[in-house]
Amino acid sequence: MVLKLKYGIVALVLGVLLCGCSIYSKEGDIPVAENTSKVKLGVSVALTDGAAFLGMQSRGSLAEAVPDGEKMQTLRIIIVRPDGTVEHNRYYDFHQVPTTYFATAQFEVVGGETKKVYLFANENTKFDSGRKVANYDFAAIKVGEQFPTNDITGQNIYTDPDASLIEVNDALTQMALPLFMSECHSVDVPEKQDKNVELIIVRAAVKFTFRIINKSNEPLALNQLTISKLARYEYLLPNGVVYGTEPSEEDRTTITYIKSYNVPMTGNNEHYNFKATFADKTVPAKSATGSNGEVVLDPIYLLESNYNDDSSTEGRNYKISLTVGDETYENGYFNNLTALPRNTHVVVDVTLNDKLTGLDCVVRVYPYGEYWLDPEFGQ
Repeated sequence: MVLKLKYGIVALVLGVLLCGCSIYSKEGDIPVAENTSKVKLGVSVALTDGAAFLGMQSRGSLAEAVPDGEKMQTLRIIIVRPDGTVEHNRYYDFHQVPTTYFATAQFEVVGGETKKVYLFANENTKFDSGRKVANYDFAAIKVGEQFPTNDITGQNIYTDPDASLIEVNDALTQMALPLFMSECHSVDVPEKQDKNVELIIVRAAVKFTFRIINKSNEPLALNQLTISKLARYEYLLPNGVVYGTEPSEEDRTTITYIKSYNVPMTGNNEHYNFKATFADKTVPAKSATGSNGEVVLDPIYLLESNYNDDSSTEGRNYKISLTVGDETYENGYFNNLTALPRNTHVVVDVTLNDKLTGLDCVVRVYPYGEYWLDPEFGQ
């Protein structure tokens, strides 16, 4: 199965207003030489929908609201000339009014050449340990000097290890909020004509939402959830992404889909098992009217990965286990969940029945574009 995501850019009024109320640092404006062609480059920056991925734009109930931790709260725009010279480095801070759309920054640039435009959002986010998620000083990139391409492209994001865990292949740490975001674009600038562009920035994380459904007549205590075969590292910027496009039959837009992408480690990316533990989490029993009990767990944010457990069998990549009371139940593989690229939202339905005899995992792609995983405990 090919992973698809739709990039939807909408010029929201809120996004336009944010430029007026943000804190703008003019650390990155280099004067344009008198003997060169000067043009205006307008840059707008948009996030994809909170769960617009793997198909059509999401309209699912668990994906409509985008919390502030998944929005842009700061934004840095760096423009680089073909010879590697940094032409602009601007920083915007609008953490008091987080947004999914930023419009429009105006830059005076040399015309008639192809620029690299680097986008970094939420660069100051830190783990609980105090280490920055994006452990690089972007403010130190000076205008008029060479852009540190090798340093940036060679940077990895990695989660903190958990020294309290005995098993070295287990971890509790997830991505910190607000989510770090990044992207790099090539922009052709006319020689004597102003240009406006709308560019996409992507979250450097995979979001998991688990909905636990209880069909039994007894309340059930959840103690632990484990997701296996996840990556410890990812690139600071999307790396080696190959895109394809196809028309959407529903709304006449173009769907851009991910054919492939790179992860930093060779082989299976030094995989590990993520564990979420619950001190007091109970799924209510089925009601007297027959309605199932239900709990939606807090979102879990992890790194993108590209694990393949069995190269000869497509889809044998990721699975979960759930501890209910004193019993741990493991499912088979998530069929067709072949990869986990950044900026995706995976929604998992776990159904608990009267007899917990195992986990049957079914993967479906719904019309609104969420990856809906439906493992069922029991028969």
